[in-house]
Amino acid sequence: MNKLGMLKIVTGMLFLLYPFLIYLGLKEFQPRTLAVMLLLVSVLRFTAWKSDESMPSYWIVAVVLVVILTFVTNTKFGVYLYPVLINLALFFFFFLSLFHPPTVIEKIARRHRPELPPHAVVYTRKVTWAWCLFFIFNGGMSVLSLLVSDQWWLLYNGLISYCLIGAFWGGEYMIRVMVMRQYDT
Repeated sequence: MNKLGMLKIVTGMLFLLYPFLIYLGLKEFQPRTLAVMLLLVSVLRFTAWKSDESMPSYWIVAVVLVVILTFVTNTKFGVYLYPVLINLALFFFFFLSLFHPPTVIEKIARRHRPELPPHAVVYTRKVTWAWCLFFIFNGGMSVLSLLVSDQWWLLYNGLISYCLIGAFWGGEYMIRVMVMRQYDT
C-alpha cells in the first residue's frame, strides 16, 4: 500500500473515532487545542482525497464551522457539534441532488451498473429521499445528545449512530435485492 492509501485509512479511522477522541481529549486538552487537531487532520484528509473525484467535500464546511465556533467560545460545544453539522451537510448534499439529477444514490448505482433501467432510477430517487430523512433524524438525535450529557453524546455519536447507519444501509440493501428480483423476472 502506498503512502496516500495509508493516509486515507489513518484519517478515515480518526474521523470514525472522532467522538471517542474528543470525549477523551477534553479530559487533557482545551477545546481550542482539539479544534486545531481537527483542522490538521482535516487538512491531511483533504490532501489524501483531493486526487479522488469521489472525495466528498461537504465535511469541510462542518470542520471550518467547528473550528471557528470552538476558537471563539473555547467550549466543548463547538467540537461536540461536529456530528450534527456532518448530518446537516449530508442532508443538503443528498437533498440538493434531488433537484439537480442524477441523485447521489443514482451516481453510486451507476458505478456498478452504468446502464440503469428507468425503474432503477426511480428507486434510487426514493432511496435518496430516505437517506435525507435519515440524516434529519440522525442529526436531530445528535442535537438531543448534546443536551443530555457528555456520556450520552459519546454513546449516541460514537456507537448508536453508526449502528443506525449500518442498519439503515443493510435494510435498504435487502429491499434493493427484492426490487431487483421483481424486475429481473
